Amino acid sequence: MAANRTRLLIVAGVAVLVAAAGLAFSVQRSRLAARLVSTPAESTPADPTLVKFAHQIAAPVYASNCARCHGADMKGSQVLGAPSLVDNVWLYDQGRVSDIERTILYGVRSGHAKSHNITDMPAVGRLGVLNRGEIYQVVQYVLQISHRPADAAMAEKGKALFKDKGNCFDCHAPDGTGNPDYGSADLTANVWTYGGDTASLFKSIRDGRHGKMDAYIDKLSPTQIRALALDIYSRSHKVQQVAAR
Repeated sequence: MAANRTRLLIVAGVAVLVAAAGLAFSVQRSRLAARLVSTPAESTPADPTLVKFAHQIAAPVYASNCARCHGADMKGSQVLGAPSLVDNVWLYDQGRVSDIERTILYGVRSGHAKSHNITDMPAVGRLGVLNRGEIYQVVQYVLQISHRPADAAMAEKGKALFKDKGNCFDCHAPDGTGNPDYGSADLTANVWTYGGDTASLFKSIRDGRHGKMDAYIDKLSPTQIRALALDIYSRSHKVQQVAAR
């Protein structure tokens, strides 16, 4: 009888300890969540505790909402036109935590009033702005400014078309470095959302590109969105640091 009572007391004591530990964990998690969203976005990467917490929150959220387009490895999909999130090259804004957070919140051409929706890549060929031969000339120019082998004579003609008839400069800038306000790619970086080979570049110019991304402001909590933004920022900069060594 005494042995049974002792056993019951031990079991009850363990249950109390487990419950207390669970409560403490829940309280700590709530405090970290509050700290994550209340800390200025650009200050969060300097806090190792917040970076670690953000990864714990972001991992399952990313897997459920983002991986289908950007890939489990976050390296994107040129077939889907989903950019890599770990190369520290950004179409919109400068890639700060607040910039990434804004894109997650409102999306790209998502229909939300605050989404990135200034312009997209027009179908220059199908609209008759450039003919087939001229498109190939612009392709050669793009290959040249992205520091890859190109036909110099065709590239020279493509350069003139880029800066005049093709009107490419209006979004991609006269030197091809792009405009983060528009989400127009830096063509000199040799980093491609839809592919940088001749066929892919030709298709982009002929048919245009109209990538979209959902707005998650009504789908994820503020904590989840901030965690995703910080985790993506941290991973992209970590990759850059490793590459620089």
